[in-house]
Amino acid sequence: MEALQVSISQAYLDSFIEQQFKTSLEGVTWDINDFRKRCCFNKSAEWVRRNVILPFADEIDYDKGGWCINPHGGRGKKQMIFAKSASEWMEANKLRINWQAKIPK
Repeated sequence: MEALQVSISQAYLDSFIEQQFKTSLEGVTWDINDFRKRCCFNKSAEWVRRNVILPFADEIDYDKGGWCINPHGGRGKKQMIFAKSASEWMEANKLRINWQAKIPK
């Protein structure tokens, strides 16, 4: 019995993988820990709040068309993040984030 070989172009494969990634995030929500692990190179939750969530709070606020419910947080308040929209925003805005920022001591 001969093995079946199939040729698939790299462009098609890339497109398929991208579509699967986007589809798999449809309807998915994250907390700050999921978001920081998946979109922020596992930076600390405090770093993500100070360098991603708070500086862009008006842009990402769900009530203003963004992807984060309760971006301003506050003591005991959690953020709810819509994974697909957050991932797309991070890709489009990654150069606006100071990835070398330090948390003041």
